[in-house]
Amino acid sequence: MRVVIEADSQFKKMLEEIASAIKAKITFEENENEFWDELPTHVQKGILEAKTQVEEGNYKVHEEVMNEYKTRFK
Repeated sequence: MRVVIEADSQFKKMLEEIASAIKAKITFEENENEFWDELPTHVQKGILEAKTQVEEGNYKVHEEVMNEYKTRFK
């Protein structure tokens, strides 16, 4: 499928990144089982732990982390 969107240049990069992320997610889901089985056990474990942390709300968004570092290293 091809979608054409006209946008100001300031939004073009953001839209391209979103499109790439969607394409990657679709590709990942199509090959998910194959991909998962090829990962080393310790990587699978780390991904599952991270998923649990996010589900429990134990994470920080990028903007929050960046603000902490900007404040710390001023």
